[in-house]
Amino acid sequence: MNRSSQTREGTSARPMIAKMFKSASAAFESASKSMVMGVALMASTLSAVSLPFDEAIDFLKQKVATTTSGYRDVWNGAHSKMFMVAGANKQALVDDFKSEILKALEKGTTLEDFRAGFDDIVKRHGWSYNGDRGWRTRTIFETNLRTAYAAGRYAQMTEPDTLATFPYWQYHHSGAVHPRLQHKAWDGTTLRADDPFWSVAYPPNGYGCGCFVTPVSRGGLRRMGKAEPDRAPDLDQLGTDQPLGVDPSFAYNPGKSWLDQTAPGPKAITASEANIAAFVQSSLRGKWPDGSWTPVGVTTSKNATSLDLAAGTELRLPASTIRDNADTDVSPDAYAVVPKQLLKKGRVKRDEKTGAVSLVGDVDGERWAADLDFVEGGKRRQLHIKSLRRERKP
Repeated sequence: MNRSSQTREGTSARPMIAKMFKSASAAFESASKSMVMGVALMASTLSAVSLPFDEAIDFLKQKVATTTSGYRDVWNGAHSKMFMVAGANKQALVDDFKSEILKALEKGTTLEDFRAGFDDIVKRHGWSYNGDRGWRTRTIFETNLRTAYAAGRYAQMTEPDTLATFPYWQYHHSGAVHPRLQHKAWDGTTLRADDPFWSVAYPPNGYGCGCFVTPVSRGGLRRMGKAEPDRAPDLDQLGTDQPLGVDPSFAYNPGKSWLDQTAPGPKAITASEANIAAFVQSSLRGKWPDGSWTPVGVTTSKNATSLDLAAGTELRLPASTIRDNADTDVSPDAYAVVPKQLLKKGRVKRDEKTGAVSLVGDVDGERWAADLDFVEGGKRRQLHIKSLRRERKP
């Protein structure tokens, strides 16, 4: 993907903020210091739409307008690929909402302008939505603009020259009157730009979150009185893979997900898929002990008969299986997506010599196999994945 800035028709000059972040000189740091207060105004709607720049617009433009029945249909990093409005289940309806948000980003229209457009779209399509109009319009408007802004800034700050000069990033709380205490506690935290913290807690970290990130040079770190970056906050929460301080469906970095989206392989899209991927990552870190598992699908009437199981039997992914196969090239997203697809479209394969049973089939143009294990437990036999692997096509 070409991450260089593009000059749009009708744009006489790049906004100053984009110029700041394209620079890898000492002036970049002094400029970023002076604009901290201005960027903090991201907490207000008017300032959010007054800072359009090319990377943010590119981020929003490349999103695919996607129909949904509810907010869980698109989850975490999938938002960087898909534009959605929860419950908007007609393509023309979602397309119109995307156009209205893009207009706000490109032309700097206000929340009140968006609300007028929103009312017109709702009337034309006869859409019945949940929630109060004021809350719903503000949520759609601000979340999309802030996410686009965050993705664009990430793209700028990860330019090689900029990273070389500013290898650290600092988290800033928005200064909201009613702050999230966890976000306020992170204010001033300075970490390496490649710290894993930024993969799941790069703001916005929830609806209405106006937090932001600024780059820091080595000299800037010393002037803060720090010999080294801070220790990353512990985001782990017992009993869940949802990071501490991050709202559901915000546990991703908009810019990183955007720039990584062309990587080959299956992608977790829905809430259930994202939760499976998170379970895999946590299991690899040792969070979930042996005996822990997560469901990745259920048998159909067709394959249940072939497996001598009751239809609707869960296919479970044990934490021990993930660790036993840690040296394979199977990604967390593949664990989240492939087994479910094999249950739907694959076939049961039995090895005549060993009696081993697998589910095999094609997913996204690749041949996959899930080796199965039958575990006696209670009244029903349980079905576990022993391994997940790619196979060469015959």
